[in-house]
Amino acid sequence: MPTSRRDFMIGCSAAIAAMAGSRILNLGWASSLLADGSAPDGQLLVVFLRGGMDGLNFVAPADDPNYIAARPVTMRLADAGPNAGLPLGNAPAGLDFRLHLQAAPLKEIYDSGQLAFVHACGLTDGTRSHFEAMDLIERGAAKQNLANGWLTRFLAQQQIASSAVLPAASGNGSIANSLLGCAAAMPVPDASAFRFSGSPEQLVALRKLYMGDHPLQRAGAQALRAFDAFQSKLAKAPNGDPIPYTPQNHADYGDSDIGRSLCSVARLMKMDIGLRVATVDFGGWDTHQGQAGIFNALVAQLAKALGAFYNDVSFYQHRLNVVVMSEFGRRLKSNQSDGTDHGHGNVMMVLGAGVAGGRIHGPWPGLATEQLDNRADLAITTDFRTVLADVLTTRFAVKDLEAIFPGFGQYKTSGVLTPVS
Repeated sequence: MPTSRRDFMIGCSAAIAAMAGSRILNLGWASSLLADGSAPDGQLLVVFLRGGMDGLNFVAPADDPNYIAARPVTMRLADAGPNAGLPLGNAPAGLDFRLHLQAAPLKEIYDSGQLAFVHACGLTDGTRSHFEAMDLIERGAAKQNLANGWLTRFLAQQQIASSAVLPAASGNGSIANSLLGCAAAMPVPDASAFRFSGSPEQLVALRKLYMGDHPLQRAGAQALRAFDAFQSKLAKAPNGDPIPYTPQNHADYGDSDIGRSLCSVARLMKMDIGLRVATVDFGGWDTHQGQAGIFNALVAQLAKALGAFYNDVSFYQHRLNVVVMSEFGRRLKSNQSDGTDHGHGNVMMVLGAGVAGGRIHGPWPGLATEQLDNRADLAITTDFRTVLADVLTTRFAVKDLEAIFPGFGQYKTSGVLTPVS
């Protein structure tokens, strides 16, 4: 079977990373500088919490009697005691919505008006399959199986891929499905280890190998150009060794995969090497059993890393948007294994420029049995594409949403973003 251009990009990028002695992290980034030196207005980072994050253990109405009756206190947000959540202002339905205690760094951003939650969000298809739900969301679909990812269609509409040195990146050693079909996208290694450790002769040989106009050669040459752009921006000591990265504003990412990934993203962002959009994965959220300890640790890592990242890139906040999402939520009622099973509605986060922050957006459906989806799950009142469309139309001036989200239909904003002057 012939090798596709996308497969070659993955293999080529992975090979260069391997020769550099680096490992691929779960990251990618969109920077501000295009090949012609122009700076687009917006930058986008999408964080995907894989495994089905329990939004009702992250942001929820602590005083709702249906919520209290459905879960032990270790798997819900209380209004008092050791499991008390952090109170959130501007909550819907007159209820006492709270944020998980381990998410204090995000509470600070929320209170500053730069972070908003959109609750009861999700994929309206209702599947409880991780792989199917993730695939549909990353392709920007509801029920139909599209041939490429929504970020790929966005990049094509913006005509960015042909002008940027490295317009898109994804982690985990392969291209995320949201960038499926984007020939210019490539995995990005750890910024602290992205250097060529082979001989000059080997590098010369690579450059000769990728000379020519064949799609495979053009793809390889583009990967090498990205490598060159990174090296040209890398701060080095007089002896040529890379200078260790120091986050700004005393940002502390912590010792976690998401922390290391986002620290690398911040470093790449500041280099202005031509990236435009990005994806970051953070897994482990499939908490069917023993949820309390696992969930607390994951929330602490996520909040610490995101808070550090946002402080570290403070100079870029006026053009930055970060969207955090998961494939679906969890059941309202806990199971017999001290966990929660696959559910439906969930919470999304949007932070950065133009966010109508310090608020919980979206109609709240309620948690009474008759208000639940299939009498078991948080109902979805906001299609996940609505939140993504808000970002694209407000921050990137996208006009043709149908080309990016086919079959989406009539678009009505969630109000999570306001125009940026």
